[in-house]
Amino acid sequence: MANIQTALVSTDDAEERKKMDEYEESLKSLAETRARQRKLNLSVQYPEEDFYSTLDSKLKSCTGYIKKLKILTESQRDILDKDFQGLNLTRYVSEATQALAEAKLKLSDVPIALEVCTLFHRRYPDFASAMMESWRKVLPLHKGDIVSNPSKLRVDLRLLPEQIAMGLLPTKPSVQLLCSLLQVLLESDKEDRALMPLLTGFAKAYGFEFMGIHPKKLRMLVNEYPGTFDFSSVNLFSADFQNSMRNIFVKYYAGVTKQLESENQRLRDLEKAHRRLLDSRGDVPQEKVDKYEIHVAAFNKLKTAVLSLADYLDQEMPELAPKEEVDDNKTTIELLTVEFGDRAGLAPIWNDEDERDFYEILPDLKATMPSMAYKDSLKDVETSATASISEDALSILDAAIEADSAQLLLAGTATNLDEPSEPSSANLVSPSRPEETASDQTLIKRTAESGHVTRVTTAATPVKKSITQQKRPYIKNSKSKGLADLLDTVWEGDECDGEDEPAVLVDDEQDTSTSALLRQILDTFILGLSKVTSKEGADKMAIDFCTNLNRRHYRKKLVQALYNVPRTRADLLPLYSRIVAVLNPVMPDVGGDLCEALRRQFRWLVRRQDPLRLESKIRNVRFMAELTKFGIFSKAECLLCLKILLNNFKHHAVEMVCCLLESGGRFLYWSPDSHSRMKILLEELLRRKSLRLFDARMDSMIENAYFSCSTPETAASRTGQNMTIKIRTPMQMFIRKIFLDDLNRTDPSDVTCLTSLIRRLPWDDPEVFEYGLKYLSSAWRINYASISALANVLAGLANYQDDLAVRVVDNVLDDIRVQVGQCGSIWPSIRLKAVSFTAGIE
Repeated sequence: MANIQTALVSTDDAEERKKMDEYEESLKSLAETRARQRKLNLSVQYPEEDFYSTLDSKLKSCTGYIKKLKILTESQRDILDKDFQGLNLTRYVSEATQALAEAKLKLSDVPIALEVCTLFHRRYPDFASAMMESWRKVLPLHKGDIVSNPSKLRVDLRLLPEQIAMGLLPTKPSVQLLCSLLQVLLESDKEDRALMPLLTGFAKAYGFEFMGIHPKKLRMLVNEYPGTFDFSSVNLFSADFQNSMRNIFVKYYAGVTKQLESENQRLRDLEKAHRRLLDSRGDVPQEKVDKYEIHVAAFNKLKTAVLSLADYLDQEMPELAPKEEVDDNKTTIELLTVEFGDRAGLAPIWNDEDERDFYEILPDLKATMPSMAYKDSLKDVETSATASISEDALSILDAAIEADSAQLLLAGTATNLDEPSEPSSANLVSPSRPEETASDQTLIKRTAESGHVTRVTTAATPVKKSITQQKRPYIKNSKSKGLADLLDTVWEGDECDGEDEPAVLVDDEQDTSTSALLRQILDTFILGLSKVTSKEGADKMAIDFCTNLNRRHYRKKLVQALYNVPRTRADLLPLYSRIVAVLNPVMPDVGGDLCEALRRQFRWLVRRQDPLRLESKIRNVRFMAELTKFGIFSKAECLLCLKILLNNFKHHAVEMVCCLLESGGRFLYWSPDSHSRMKILLEELLRRKSLRLFDARMDSMIENAYFSCSTPETAASRTGQNMTIKIRTPMQMFIRKIFLDDLNRTDPSDVTCLTSLIRRLPWDDPEVFEYGLKYLSSAWRINYASISALANVLAGLANYQDDLAVRVVDNVLDDIRVQVGQCGSIWPSIRLKAVSFTAGIE
């Protein structure tokens, strides 16, 4: 092992030494080439005047050459060199330098451009001054100058320093020109950092010559492996000039690192915001995800650029705050793929698998029905309406919760939440409906085509005191007028005696194109709705309606029939909701119109505060809860309705809250996107219960409703958290089935078959023996009526397993002796079963 490590170290040293030698060789070659060129350019001997007279001075030839300079490429090297030797361009030097300065070159064209500049410089003495003047016209040298073409500027930042290094330009003016250019670029690039790649390229190419800086990695190699090459021979400028140039770039780098740290912190804040959304809603809106991805891409791009600049400037990268590791067990609830008891894999959102199948497994009409049967019902459907309503409802609900929290913080725990604060006079009218004034409020208006009754205009009553002033800005931006009308009840507690009960009315006169046979089929279908008793029947009704009655007018009639479900038929609400859920993919207007009608009815019932109509109120909230479990009525609106009832927590509102929680509270509590808000509302329920004095019946209702949603302690036991999950072998599961299932279904007087099956177990296996002994000794695990059957089984086994019978008797007697001293509600039944079993085996 030591030899291998030594070999690896020697290999690494050899590679680093090779890199160092290559770096020294490249600098040495570059220094020799530039020194030779610079010496020739600074000691040039210009030709005599007679020489120029022998060359071609024709206008056509000279202008043609200038045009070639504007499209200079490496492939033109030979042609340009040949043409230059035969032309007299004395009068065209300024045009040539302007063409070179304005030419859109590539980095690969810089060598040919330098060669052309060298030819001009060695023949025409005014080339240097003309080139300087051309650079001043092209380059952004003043504060506020806009860089219109960064690609060209990138080449200019390579061509100008090369001209300076090769002595093609006067040293002092050209260096001042370069410094002015860099100063303007560094100061103007403070926001988007669009010029950072250009400046990084300059630092990479000329960091050592103009600033005296080795790249960080190579500087470490230079210090570790000092060679014989004198790096100071490459320097063309004084140490003071290099220090000033270095300070300019270091200052720029400091600003870039601050921006990088700021962007990193912003990225961490976005991640925290997304985690909060994920915890409260279960998902993050797509627009926020897109914004986050754009920010991540921009941050990674900036980080890569800063890393390169730090290497070429020999600077240290700043330490960025890492991404926080979040314990999912503390911030989210685990709902799926858990094991508890005999129901592995079932989320606690449903009581059992049958209930989950009822609400989640629906027939797909799009897959089974031809498109011609439902294409008309999908026309003119606004797909974003439900999403916008949910967003508005969440905004209002969050604002209401924040308002309540703020009041509790200011007033203390003894605050009476039923006494809101006084709103300002400017906010007495809901700004969501500009047609409303202080003297009148126009209620919901729906056309006859949509199937809803047109409301009347009534005199507005003064708005009572409110603790929810912060919610009004959300009403102003509400995307749904019906939702805004519903949300008025968050702070308004006024009665509306002048309003009629909302209803879904359909004008039969509009139906003039259908035959009497179809009307008869429709009437038969509507009469059959009240006779539905199973999910199969509900699915059949939905399929029949889609097949035979899918007309706009008939869909309105269906909504009317579903809405007018009898108040005493609470058993129809889940089945009606399933019918709507099955039809929703092909007829979304049915679910939308029904939800809108339920919203209007809920608002009317809450505002009216009628001492009667309890059954109608319970039917309304149960219907909304059932539709919520099918995903037709949004969870956000259901939570908002619960919040509205909690704000008016008295009289029938208490029973409405209890019915809503019993019907849909468990679903809302265990759904990831509503868990956080539902938990807050349940805490508010208990807080309001403690502030009021209810009778025993109300107290019991509230507690039952609360615990029906499953408290966190119950959740931990149901999801298997803090519990040891038992993994049983197939043989152990078979033994459990015999004693817990088969034995309970067997007639105590006829256990011959069961005894024969138990005898065939491999009792010679110690594990099977101990596991069978455990269940034979645990009479309390089975029904009381099956204890005699268990005694008969043991009697049948005693003839073949002597030790087994003796140990069972010993275990049962020991259990009875221990249980006698135990106190608790479960022990009497256990002792009774044990004693009965003892009497049976005697």
